Amino acid sequence: MIEASDDRFSAACVEPDEECLNRLAACPPDALLIQNESLPQPSEQFLQALIRRCPDARLLVFGKGMSDEHLYRLVLGGVHGYINERMDGEHFKRALDHLLDGKTWIERHILERFVARQQGFDDLLESRFNQRIEGLCDRLTKREVEILGEVVRGLAIKQIAERVHLSHQGVKMHLAKLFRKFNVNNRNQLILAAFDEISPVEDLSVLLRRGLSRTLQDKQSAH
Repeated sequence: MIEASDDRFSAACVEPDEECLNRLAACPPDALLIQNESLPQPSEQFLQALIRRCPDARLLVFGKGMSDEHLYRLVLGGVHGYINERMDGEHFKRALDHLLDGKTWIERHILERFVARQQGFDDLLESRFNQRIEGLCDRLTKREVEILGEVVRGLAIKQIAERVHLSHQGVKMHLAKLFRKFNVNNRNQLILAAFDEISPVEDLSVLLRRGLSRTLQDKQSAH
């Protein structure tokens, strides 16, 4: 322990290992200072294990020679701040105060890197979605594309008929064609099948069903 007050304390983990994790889980600190050189590799796995054991602890890594890429990966792994050779003792105290107040201590150029990479990821994801949507639409008629879009919006047959200027029977006829093309039996299955077609994640509906099943099992076991 390096600092204590009536309502909080800070601890330093000199040689982080499984025993260290167990001790921290038994008495979780408010802030944990970890020397960069002592971080087990791969550091991301250790940080995630630490966060699972001590979800409320604020993590501050300190060390020298940490590249921007390394700092980026530390923050990505869950670290709330870091101290490097560009910072002094005053920075250290301010960093610790920031972390204990629920804030982060991360240099601006590292934060900008997150923004830039997120934007690039969003652009790539949107591009892949658009490519798959175009491929999907190539298999459908213009009217089928129009009706599929309204089905995904959750509209009823009567509402779809009004929006696309068709009779109820006309909408049902196109829906039947969509069911055959996607090999499904109802509108819910059609929506899931359409998501599977365009999602960069393979078998999105399978992942969704597995997630729902796990959640249901967890709730049942809780009772």
